[in-house]
Amino acid sequence: MIVQSVVSGLVATLFLDLWQRLLATTAGIPAANWGLVGRWFVEAGRGRIFHDSIAAAPPAENEVAIGWIGHYATGIVYGFVYVILIVVVLGGEPTLVNGLVFGAVSALVPWFFFMPAMGAGRLGRNTPDPRRACLLAFLSHCAFGLGLAAGAILAA
Repeated sequence: MIVQSVVSGLVATLFLDLWQRLLATTAGIPAANWGLVGRWFVEAGRGRIFHDSIAAAPPAENEVAIGWIGHYATGIVYGFVYVILIVVVLGGEPTLVNGLVFGAVSALVPWFFFMPAMGAGRLGRNTPDPRRACLLAFLSHCAFGLGLAAGAILAA
């Protein structure tokens, strides 16, 4: 189950990255700024979780690398949560349907934790277009959820 969870999380994070690349190529929507995410991880390690604007925080050494590592580590954590929930708690098997549902529900995390932590506010209210920010987070998490299932199925 450990290997299945790790593979699930890695494949899901790769799905998310490919989804963001597709959006950038086809719609001009930029991918996440992993440097700012890395800056947030550094600040969180110093005890500061919520920011008015993470971009206003002082740059951190190696923040881009830290952001990418944190991004994939978070994906692996989600892999464990997904596999344990589906297999152990619910007694089922990973499927694209339950992966998609898990991903859709997991959009609550950016809406109510990560957007506020980065300074975008709950449901992206501090962004220029909160509905767009929420929709992009939702669709990204749906892609991520499909990746969780695909990775778990692949590693089973």
